[in-house]
Amino acid sequence: METQVILFIVAGLLIAILVGASIWSARREKSRVFSNTFSTRPPSTPINTELHSNVPPTLAPQPFNAQSNTTNQTVNEPFTPIDRQEIENSVKNIQIRLPNQQPDAYPQEPQPAFSTQPIQTGEPTPTQAVESTPAFADPTPTVQLEQPESVAPQANSEPVAEEPQMVTLYVVAPEGMQFRGDTIQQSLDALGFQFGEYNIFHRHIDNASSPVLFSVANMLQPGVFDLNKMDQFTTVGLVFFMHLPSAGNDLVNVRLMIKTVESFAQSLGGFVLNDQHQLFDDQSRQAYLLRVTQQ
Repeated sequence: METQVILFIVAGLLIAILVGASIWSARREKSRVFSNTFSTRPPSTPINTELHSNVPPTLAPQPFNAQSNTTNQTVNEPFTPIDRQEIENSVKNIQIRLPNQQPDAYPQEPQPAFSTQPIQTGEPTPTQAVESTPAFADPTPTVQLEQPESVAPQANSEPVAEEPQMVTLYVVAPEGMQFRGDTIQQSLDALGFQFGEYNIFHRHIDNASSPVLFSVANMLQPGVFDLNKMDQFTTVGLVFFMHLPSAGNDLVNVRLMIKTVESFAQSLGGFVLNDQHQLFDDQSRQAYLLRVTQQ
């Protein structure tokens, strides 16, 4: 075993020596190659410009001159200024005459052109004054008369359409539940409602012959009740409404209606909603009463 280890060590040393010798020889050869190339390369000399001097001047490139072309073009023009004047004078002397035209008719045409200038300077002042008076005087009275007439009937017609008003309250059952017809009838009878006109229940001042204060109908279509089928009747909600102006004091009647609706909702376990289908709270109560007082 010891001999084998010694042999491995010796072999490794030999390999290392061979690798180092090869690397050293390669570097030495590279240094020789680079030194020889630079030494044998001929020195650089400047470019000889004498070759261009031997070229004849006729073959040498010449710069383009834009002025030479313009001068050549002017020289090559066929007519001189003197010739042009002669041609223009000859053209002016040409006169075209119609068969039925007198010889003095053509030269007399420019005379009225000069005579009209003083006429135009004197006449504009009266013509402008005459034209301006009807142009601005006519439309002013028509506009002033039409505007008040068209606005007046519109202002009077709007409040007439807004006069009829109604106070409404809703009583709805809890989600997923419905009111039974027999319990509805019992609660309405206990609160003083009477079945009557339009097949709905009404709250009168005293008896059935007295004026109606407010009424209650089914919230679903057609909104009526059938007393013969109240045991089979179910609904998700009822609507209480009062027409304004009502019989007597509107503020007292609205307060009575609100109190009656809240009592009805408590007896059936429902919720009271305002005309916006939101819970009827103290703020809604104040808004209802304020609306009635402003009537």
